[in-house]
Amino acid sequence: MSPAGSKPGAGRRQSSGQRGFALVVVIVVMLLASFLASQLIMQVRGELMVSHNIKARVEGHFLAEAGVNIALFRLLDRPMEAPALGPKEDWDYFSEAYEYQVFLPGGQANYYVTNESGKIDLNKAPLPLLQLFFKYELGEDNDDAINTVTDSLQDWRDQDDLPRLNGAESEYYGALPDPYIARNGDIQDPAEFFLIRGTKPMIGKFTAQDIFTVHNPDGKINFNSLTPAMLDFLTGGDKEKAAEYRQAKVDYQGHIGPDVASQILGDRFVLFQPYLVYAVANNPYFYIVGTGVAGAEQPTDTSQDGDEGGKNLRKKAPGTVDSMIIKKEGGSFSCLSWQESFS
Repeated sequence: MSPAGSKPGAGRRQSSGQRGFALVVVIVVMLLASFLASQLIMQVRGELMVSHNIKARVEGHFLAEAGVNIALFRLLDRPMEAPALGPKEDWDYFSEAYEYQVFLPGGQANYYVTNESGKIDLNKAPLPLLQLFFKYELGEDNDDAINTVTDSLQDWRDQDDLPRLNGAESEYYGALPDPYIARNGDIQDPAEFFLIRGTKPMIGKFTAQDIFTVHNPDGKINFNSLTPAMLDFLTGGDKEKAAEYRQAKVDYQGHIGPDVASQILGDRFVLFQPYLVYAVANNPYFYIVGTGVAGAEQPTDTSQDGDEGGKNLRKKAPGTVDSMIIKKEGGSFSCLSWQESFS
């Protein structure tokens, strides 16, 4: 019989309720444990990815540095121009503007060397040539922006404090959140370009050292020594024309003349004809670029790339880019600048 004052089945209902509450507690604890475990797994995976990226970046840096050093050795060891005559099979000199590649145990290193005569000199280049470049980067119809950069560049170099109509002098730069003053003299380093008023929209589109120089006193562009960025500018971004240029470097053993240049550039040749030269330059200043891609493996068949000896292969993957500008002095050199970036 049930105890006095108690209802039949009350104890069983209370025990069943306690078991139900305990089950809910267990489920909640399991959910919390699962959530914490998933968060821990995600954190560990994130840390592993960060560690992997850091490792790849360090490896890429050393691969890029290896590419720079190989290019530097070849520049000092081999002539930069081919013999006037000779079969293409004997083409064993070191070609300007031609991207070579080497596979090392840690990955791939690409490297190329261009003479500074293949770039636009910020101090000596004709104003119409600079305007052509600004039109290419800012747009044909963006006259206000083009005039701003053009006038500001001239104000940056001149020695007075009187701004042109669309230009800027030290008064403008001194009022910026991070103030500085204009050079009021010849530009000393291409990186100064992005300090000039109106150049902000071009930041990230190109590296100043890939386009500009301060070591080309002739003021004209050596068509036989173009950086990839300069080739992109002259061809208007036409990849087929860029490929024709690289192939012509092989076919003509590094000596491309005005007739071939006209065929490559097409209608754009008329624009650039007054600013191009084709002779092998005696300029002692060179630009060396090495790109390292960690973990890249050598393809088993390179014939499909249309390239002889596996040269000029372009790895479409992020990498580390090291570049330097040197002055070649006989069998030695002096380093004028070094830059590291990530592609």
